[in-house]
Amino acid sequence: MFKSILDNEQQASRFKTRIIIGQLLLMIIMALGWSSAPTQISLHYPPDLRSGGSMKVGEIHESEVYLFAGYILQQLNNWKENGETDYLNKINILRSYLTPTYQAYLQQDYETRKRQGELRRRVRNWTPVADAVFDESFVQHAGKNWIVWIDVQIKEYVNGGIVKNLINRIPMQVVRYDVDKEANPWGLALNGSGIYQPKLIGAQQ
Repeated sequence: MFKSILDNEQQASRFKTRIIIGQLLLMIIMALGWSSAPTQISLHYPPDLRSGGSMKVGEIHESEVYLFAGYILQQLNNWKENGETDYLNKINILRSYLTPTYQAYLQQDYETRKRQGELRRRVRNWTPVADAVFDESFVQHAGKNWIVWIDVQIKEYVNGGIVKNLINRIPMQVVRYDVDKEANPWGLALNGSGIYQPKLIGAQQ
């Protein structure tokens, strides 16, 4: 009788020990999971939520890609005083929003234009066409990336005299760009026009 009671207590003790060990292991696994979980999650909402919206974590809506491309291109191509200094400054300031390949292309373009004297005292105004609004046809998927078409009016002046006044449809590749969120909260970058060429929509005198 005594041996039977002792065996039961030992069995119950082993059972409790297994439960405690199992709980400890579960707590360790949960702690490891929490430590490896991202501290920030990016959610990109579509602009029109009147009919509701469902977005996956990390999914980026075409309208946001379009807005990003238009904004960065406008910043890059507005030279308020002198293209010989403004162009290079813009490349450096916006480097977190440009892939290394596109940065190298812009740097080479700058050097060529400067050597030819094309940038000296040149002012450029790059503005979206007034009636241009987002349309899904302006953003094309290219694998995991996008091709964006931006309608802009480009005015250029040299010594105060206008030398260019065009309305172009500009193509630009946009790619996901995982860099420091402080430097680039969009998580996107311009990657050049690739095989695509600008389309002339109109020219003004």
